[in-house]
Amino acid sequence: MATPSLNWKMTQSGSANFILSFPRDAVEIHTTYVGDGLGSVVRAAVDLGLGSSSAIAFLPAEPGGTCLFFGDARETAYMQIVRFSDMQSESGRWSGGYLQWHGRVDVEEFIRNVALMGDEVLSRCGGSEGYSRKWGGIPFPSGELKSLRLRLEGE
Repeated sequence: MATPSLNWKMTQSGSANFILSFPRDAVEIHTTYVGDGLGSVVRAAVDLGLGSSSAIAFLPAEPGGTCLFFGDARETAYMQIVRFSDMQSESGRWSGGYLQWHGRVDVEEFIRNVALMGDEVLSRCGGSEGYSRKWGGIPFPSGELKSLRLRLEGE
């Protein structure tokens, strides 16, 4: 089992790299503001924390994107990181996926690392308004991050 440390690096306005660092390797996912990649990751963590046995996070990067699939979640979850070259066209969507990483992750540690990452993003952006300005008007997932923090405080 390997739970990644997480880093969200905004490279320029509307562009970011989501880096999952595992003990033996790292996966770097490029995403853009055509969607709410950070919010999707935070919502997946909330879902897992609420006891869902599966969750998905989508990080778009025109025309493709990367999905984090979580399954068989209990104390651990089976996570797959799959990159798709086309997530926009009806004929090509979900085809030709490339598996970048797979393995089991500790659910509580993943949730904790998502919350830490969210706090770091807020700090680097100067708050939720700064994040929204840098991310094409998409709001920061404040409510979801608060939910994660409350859950972690209640442990």
